[in-house]
Amino acid sequence: MTVQNRIKKFIEEKGISRYKFWQDTKLGRDTAYRLCNDPNYIPTGSVLDKICTTYKVQPGEFLVWLPDDEPGLEAMADKPISEVEEVPEIQKHSRKQSADQVDGIVLPFERISA
Repeated sequence: MTVQNRIKKFIEEKGISRYKFWQDTKLGRDTAYRLCNDPNYIPTGSVLDKICTTYKVQPGEFLVWLPDDEPGLEAMADKPISEVEEVPEIQKHSRKQSADQVDGIVLPFERISA
């Protein structure tokens, strides 16, 4: 699979009609309705910006990536947005730790200084 938009589920969960979504975001009518009707239609950067600005959300709230090689993830696209687990934040290592060893994990390559 690929990236899919979940605008339809996003607006349903917020209780927003397609018409109100179109009016709120000030998108072109065809773009707004296509986003609602076609989960394979991926919005451009300016469209993403309008949606995020209007509803004060991150793109991850209405976009989902589904890899081809992992079976069963298609079901995740059907889950309500509130049930999809958030991706954990990546913790940065402190300068006290070796650059090649973070949390007890030794990186599989050798660091070479210039």
